This record gives sequence, structure tokens and C-alpha cells, in this order.
Amino acid sequence: MILKRETFDKFLKKFGAKRVSPEAAEFLARYMEEKALLLLKEAKGYAEHAKRSTVLQEDIKLARKNLNL
Repeated sequence: MILKRETFDKFLKKFGAKRVSPEAAEFLARYMEEKALLLLKEAKGYAEHAKRSTVLQEDIKLARKNLNL
């Protein structure tokens, strides 16, 4: 796992959770990582289609729109 559970523990607390179980923070981290990887894979496809090796912000925005994220 790339994303750290502790980061999502901090997010949850910042948004009002008084206490967060390690399982809840880890579930959120895994979920967000899964969605991010899906988004980036799609964006990479758009960059490759445009014959670029650089993924641009526009690629990510288009991928997000097409994936309904």
C-alpha cells in the first residue's frame, strides 16, 4: 500500500471524527488508493493516446469525468 493509514486517520479527525479505529483509517486509505490508481491509469491512457509521456492535468480531469469520480 502506497498511502499511509495515519494520513487518513488525520483526515478523518480534521473533518470532525473524535476517534478513528485503525481499521476504518486503513479501509479509507485502501479505497482512496484504489480510486487514485484507477484514475491515473485512465489518465496515462489519454497521455499515451496523445503520444505524450507526460500526464497533464487535463488528462486527469478528463479521466475523472469519464470515470464519474
